[in-house]
Amino acid sequence: MKKGLIAILLLLCSLCVHAEWLPEKSNRLVNDYSGILTAAQVSTLEQRLVAFNDSTSNQVLIVITPTIEGDDEDAAAQRIGQAWGVGQEEFNNGVVILIKSKTPEENWGAVAIATGYGVEGALPDLFCKRIIDNQMLGALGDGEYYRALTEALDVILPVLAGEYSYAQYKKDRKVRGAIAALIAVAFLTLIIVLVARYAKKHPDQWNNNGTGSGGGMFFGGPIGGTWRGGFSSGGSFGGFGGFGGGSFGGGGASGRF
Repeated sequence: MKKGLIAILLLLCSLCVHAEWLPEKSNRLVNDYSGILTAAQVSTLEQRLVAFNDSTSNQVLIVITPTIEGDDEDAAAQRIGQAWGVGQEEFNNGVVILIKSKTPEENWGAVAIATGYGVEGALPDLFCKRIIDNQMLGALGDGEYYRALTEALDVILPVLAGEYSYAQYKKDRKVRGAIAALIAVAFLTLIIVLVARYAKKHPDQWNNNGTGSGGGMFFGGPIGGTWRGGFSSGGSFGGFGGFGGGSFGGGGASGRF
């Protein structure tokens, strides 16, 4: 009985530790505790976010950490925003981008975007989820953390500045999708036309099945060979005056890679 009680107490203590996990607070907007970004990348992101803070008063905090010690990434991002006071107290206009990086011990990664009360209207949960899915997860899965952050900020910062909206974002995604589809159709059409021309000029190297015979060449390789090409998607910084005491209430989204 005593051993059972001790086990329960230890479990409760463990859960409490996880619930209270927080990274060491700094006076910077870009905090890479995993050491993934280069010094130049950290400096570029920091300068960009400090300039944005100075011009709009909106604060975006980036935290990259090798572990969240068993915590939930959504809760961890919210806790960081609240404990650090990201955003201005009167506007609650802070955003936290938390990335739990992959490590040899924990071969999975996670990303969460937490929004302060004052920016939940501009960045609703569904919008945050789309940003994570469309701008971040692919790059993070490829190990390109800087690209993931840059592409996310390319959407988030104009939204917070009132220069962009979720409606415009959805419209732009549809347009890009349509353009990509047209390019794919045009490319396939070109391939078909070129193959047909080649077959017409070299009928002796083209059998009834439409495959090469006798070692005919097309685009530098045998017609009957396997095409192996493919497509892929691919210290201290001056200027920041400190966090303003903003509050967070659960808004945002997350994803894993």
